[in-house]
Amino acid sequence: MSKKSKILNLVICGAAFVIMIVFLFFVDDPKEIWNAFCSASPLYMLLTVVCMLIYWFLEAVILHSVVREVHSKQKFKNSLSVSMIGQYFNCITPFASGGQPIQTYYLMKFGVPLGSALTALLSKFIVYQAMLTVYSAVILIFKLHYVVDTNPLMMPLVVIGFIVNTAVIAGLLMLAFFRKPTVKIAHFVIRLLGKIHIIKDVDSKLKFVDEEMEMYYKNFQFIKKRPILILKMCLFTLIQLTIYFSISFIIYLAFGLSGTDYLTIISCQAFILMISAFVPLPGALGAAEGSYVLFFKGIFGGYVNLSTVIWRFLTFYMAIIVGMIFSVLVNKKGSFAPPEDNVTRVTVKKNIRNSE
Repeated sequence: MSKKSKILNLVICGAAFVIMIVFLFFVDDPKEIWNAFCSASPLYMLLTVVCMLIYWFLEAVILHSVVREVHSKQKFKNSLSVSMIGQYFNCITPFASGGQPIQTYYLMKFGVPLGSALTALLSKFIVYQAMLTVYSAVILIFKLHYVVDTNPLMMPLVVIGFIVNTAVIAGLLMLAFFRKPTVKIAHFVIRLLGKIHIIKDVDSKLKFVDEEMEMYYKNFQFIKKRPILILKMCLFTLIQLTIYFSISFIIYLAFGLSGTDYLTIISCQAFILMISAFVPLPGALGAAEGSYVLFFKGIFGGYVNLSTVIWRFLTFYMAIIVGMIFSVLVNKKGSFAPPEDNVTRVTVKKNIRNSE
């Protein structure tokens, strides 16, 4: 990510925050906003911050557990730094696309070989995507009727978001268990796009796709041989998602509101995440805030705009601030780790021990 793009995305995020605050004071009376904010329970508001800290901590724990499998010398403080820097770049790039590349960069800075870093990050992505899809499917089964009854116009967006998330994990699973047919399908699509002049250099795209699919396939082989690691990552990811979805419920309690159950509120939060998944803007700017207001206006009532600002600051802008601090504090000196794949060397060593 170039420096200009990074600055531009930060400016966009900053401008969006200013617009959100101005909008809040435009639609609501400033005195009422201040009175509402002062009426919020300090204990519950502190709990929302604690939830985000736990969310980030679990993110680091999951990353550390998988990195340690391929690089035993990894330190937790380094995993925490890499995790928070990844949060920062996920927030300021479209589709959260900047997180993994920058995390690879910093893992190498901390001594993790390139192949090992890619294996760890892709394994983590696969587990997260799978758990998000499962979580979303359960929510849809139990609460889709709520969307139909209260926000029927939002239902197509929720379904599209779920389909996008499901398609990603379905493609990864197809590549893991049906590798050759998946490659053929990908080649067919690329050649078709080439014929209708959407893709210009078909051969280079075919080569790129083959390399990417080969890398994903190898990573599946890595995680398939570690069921205990997978179960641990899945458990931590489910807890992590539940904590993230619970923040809106805690804000709800902070204002002394009642009448809406916990499952309904975390379901609305899950629906917002589904919608945000296919918005090509940093942090799904605009779509996240808009869908939050639409889903929660009947739940928060007059507190909906203020709760939107609080939720967005906690889950998005605070990650940018803290992640930026980590990126500044991390020591950028030192040499990169060699590009060899540490997974191969670990496997060879284990085979030698077994033969002895």
